[in-house]
Parts: sequence; C-alpha cells; structure tokens
Amino acid sequence: MEIRDLRYFCLVAELENVSNTADKLGVTQPYITKIINRLQDEIGVKLFDNPGRKVVLNRSGEIFYGYAKKVLMDVDNLYFGMDQLLEQREQTVTILSDAEAYSSDIVLGYKKLHPECNLSFTYAMRKEIVEALTCGTTDFALTTPPIDTDPHKGIITEVVLTERACTLLPPGHRYIGRESVSLEDMQGEPLVTSPRGAGMRNNIEWIFDMYNYHARIVCETNNVDLQIKAVMSGMGYAWMPRMLMLRDPGLRKYCVDLNTPEAIGHIGLSYNRNNRVSKIASDFKHFIKDYFENLGNAPYSA
Repeated sequence: MEIRDLRYFCLVAELENVSNTADKLGVTQPYITKIINRLQDEIGVKLFDNPGRKVVLNRSGEIFYGYAKKVLMDVDNLYFGMDQLLEQREQTVTILSDAEAYSSDIVLGYKKLHPECNLSFTYAMRKEIVEALTCGTTDFALTTPPIDTDPHKGIITEVVLTERACTLLPPGHRYIGRESVSLEDMQGEPLVTSPRGAGMRNNIEWIFDMYNYHARIVCETNNVDLQIKAVMSGMGYAWMPRMLMLRDPGLRKYCVDLNTPEAIGHIGLSYNRNNRVSKIASDFKHFIKDYFENLGNAPYSA
C-alpha cells in the first residue's frame, strides 16, 4: 500500500466517479481501477458499491476513508514540517573557528546587515573542523594557520587576512610607550594565552620553539574578552592580533609591537566545494571577505 494509492482512493471517494478521477489526475481509467482493486485485495474487503455509473463508499469504505484521510493529513503535516525545517536550515550559516578573536565583530556585523538570517559561530579544534568540512556539516571554517586546500576532500581555503601580532600589556607595565618589544624583553613575564590546539596558540608555539623561548603561562582560555580582562587586571601580558587591538581606543595605548619577524598570522576561510551553496552562504562569504579587507584598511592598522 502506497501513499499515492491512498490519495487516489480518497479522490475517487470524493468525486464518486472513476472517469472524472482519472481525468483530474491525468491518468487512464483502467489505471485507477487497478489501484482500487489492489487496495481492496490487500485489505480483504470491498470499499465501494456500484449502483450505476457512480461509485459510492460502502460501510467498510467509509471507515477506511476516515483512516486514509488521517494518514494523508499526517503525511502532509510531515512534509510541511520538513519544509519548514529545511527553510530554517537554509536561513542559517554555520561557521567553525579556532580564531576566536574575530568572532564577536563577525557575528554582530553580519546580523546588523542580515537580521533575518541565523549565524552559528562555534569554536572548535582543528581536527574537528577538518572533519566537519570534509563531511559537509559546516558551511565555513575560519582558522589560523589556514587549513590546507585539499582537492581530494573538496576543501578549498582562501587566505582572507595577514596580520601581525602585538603584545597587550597590563596597565602600569614598564614597556608601555615603547615602539616595540622582543621575545628577550618578555622572557619570564607571565603570559595569558589560549589553550594548546587553539589557532593563536599554534602560531605562537611555533615561534617559541624556533627561538627556544619558554613562556610562563598563568592563564589559558579561548575567550578573548576574558584574556583581555585578565591582562587589564594585571595577571600578565598576551599576544593579540594587532589590527583588532588598535581599533579599540581603550586598548590601543596598552599595545606594543613585537619586533619578532615571524610574529605574523594568516587567517584562512575554508569551505567544501562539493556542498550546495545557498544564497545566504554566498552572501556570508562575501561579507567575510569584505570584513577582513576593511579590517586591513582600517585606521591605525599600518
């Protein structure tokens, strides 16, 4: 028994005429008769009386019609619910990122331009991000260092920002006002940073290993706002994206450049070329590129 058969049966019952039903559905009369006969054989009872040209439901047919209409209503509700779910999904862009420093600006900026769309911006570890990109369970990924383009997995990465790091110093620190500091200057200073595996931490550990620098880490968190508050409370200093810090007048005076040549990070926007691209996903891609381009061209970024 198929849903289609129930729909045809109900229409015959409502029109009380096999020919009219066939005309309405654009099929032949023998085809409708075959479906009705198959239904009757399957349930083991006759559903119609045939007093003449009209076909009329008998008592068994009336009972069967009531149940059939309920089944069809439930199926229609199911399709309607799934359509709504798919429509809602179409209005949601998912982003996984290990570059948490930019998340607040991105979410607030995007929602201001597209208040009707949902944005799911979630921190994740690199391995999880690569798996989600490969499986197509995220629309985009924002990472530092950028994830490698992998044609075999369908992963495409575009570098959207190249950014120098700076030190964010606590109020009253002796190096505030200097043009730059070196790793040697910061040796032994307490460091507030992200945990192992995070984007910024991956970048700075590579530099620490290169220079055999041993950091005295006093706080680890992925929450950049918490990192900033920890620094401002005097807990220690932090490595921060220079452009992002210089945009904030309240933080700018506490930022000092690093004279380490390798203190440069690259931000990559990744996606899977095999995913179906919705309009809002396409719009978000353009928004991200514009956001980082504007960030690079903003005042105090030079």
